[in-house]
Amino acid sequence: MSEASESGSVVDELIPPVARSATWEETWINVIAPALFGLIVAGFWQWKVQAMLPWGLPNPIQGTLLVMLLFSPLFHYFLTDQPMSRWTEYALGITVLGGFFIVVWLMGVGGFVCGGYLAAIVWVAISTSWWRFHLPPFRSALWHTLGVNMGAVGGAFIMFGLVG
Repeated sequence: MSEASESGSVVDELIPPVARSATWEETWINVIAPALFGLIVAGFWQWKVQAMLPWGLPNPIQGTLLVMLLFSPLFHYFLTDQPMSRWTEYALGITVLGGFFIVVWLMGVGGFVCGGYLAAIVWVAISTSWWRFHLPPFRSALWHTLGVNMGAVGGAFIMFGLVG
């Protein structure tokens, strides 16, 4: 017998904590802000930059991913709670997944399967589970890059529909 049961006190059973849902701040930082950045930059790229490119490359989605890489120290500073000394790890995450998407979007219409549809499924799955963890910069960058990619797809399509 345990000491608690000998003394006559009731021992509470261990109850697993109830899973909480993501806060609006977590949703804003990890989902909305990257997608909004992608939407705005790709829309601007489609509207102003794309017409000036003789070969049409980089396209708005590729351009947005390159701009994200350029601003990776700012993304790391504003979207993660890690020390700034780890921004290169964040930039590496953007480079790995962003480089993959840049190659995928070279395939033209075939890029919509991997760069659009499959990326959307992965992004939604990650967005519903990863917010529970304190992620290292590399994994945060993967999550944010998926968000920027999906926002860029939407921004490029919206602006193409508006201005052609």
